[in-house]
This record gives sequence, structure tokens and C-alpha cells, in this order.
Amino acid sequence: GPSGLGKTHLMYAIANRALQRKPDMRVIYVKGEEFMNQLIEAIQRSQNISFRQKFRQKYRNADMLLIDDIQFIEGKEATQLEFFHTFEALYEDNKQIIITSDRPPKELTSLEERITSRFEAGLLADIQPPDYELRLAILRNKSGQSKIDIPIDVIDFPAKNLQENIRQLEGVVK
Repeated sequence: GPSGLGKTHLMYAIANRALQRKPDMRVIYVKGEEFMNQLIEAIQRSQNISFRQKFRQKYRNADMLLIDDIQFIEGKEATQLEFFHTFEALYEDNKQIIITSDRPPKELTSLEERITSRFEAGLLADIQPPDYELRLAILRNKSGQSKIDIPIDVIDFPAKNLQENIRQLEGVVK
């Protein structure tokens, strides 16, 4: 789904719940850009083979891997290759892999087809902007958290007019 709809919050909630259920679970959350930067650092230190092995071991030994904004690795061949092998290793070990993107796998055209086809084999959730009722509930909740009493007719205006994302609604209350 597009930016500002709570994909990252949803990932944190999943990770937190998994750790509540099984505290010894190895859960790794990483942004696509951070995954790439860590890989670059491992490649730069490739004279020291153990550094690259540590990188692979870190990700391939996870019980749950969450990668936020996977679209960031589009067009980055070395990162895609490493991600593909990490994905395969985790998949073969029946580990959990959760990925977010700002668009569906079919539209990640600069990502290798073998990667997007694996994404399509999983459960896809299309996160859409909230409807009016949900926007109104979000505004009421946020105003309550901020201990601000906002009249219903005032809350109603942004609920009707700000339809793109939740961050806009949070900004109105702030």
C-alpha cells in the first residue's frame, strides 16, 4: 500500500506479538535500504570473509524476517541476489518472511521476476486508505490520546476531506 497507511506499524505489531508468544524467537526487522547498506558493508569488508558470513548468518538464521519497503532494492542486482538466497534459505526452513512495499509485486518491475513470483505465492494484503468511518475513529482516538476535546463538527471536516493517509489525520490533530 501507499505511504502513510500503517504498514510499518503493522510489522512492529506482528513482531511484538511473535515475541510475546515466543520470547526466544529470533526476529529481525530491517528496512530495504538498511539491508542493502549492510550488504554493501559486508562486500567492502570481503577481504575478511567472516564479515560476509556474519551478514548471511544473521539473516538466514532468523525465525522471522521482516523487510520494510522492499521496493528500495529494485534495480540493485547484488542486493537482489543476496535477498533471493536469504529468502530461499528461510523459506526452505519454514521460517516467517514478511515484506512491505508501496505497490503490489506485479508492479515491482525492476525486481527480478523470480523474486516477485515468490512474493505472489504468499499471502498478499492490499492496504488501502481508510474510509470515512475509520478516518473519523482515528481522529477521535488521536484527539483522545492528546487529551484534546474536539467538537464532532470540527473532526468531521478533516474526516471528510483528508482521504490519502493516516499521517495527514495525525497532523491535523497535532
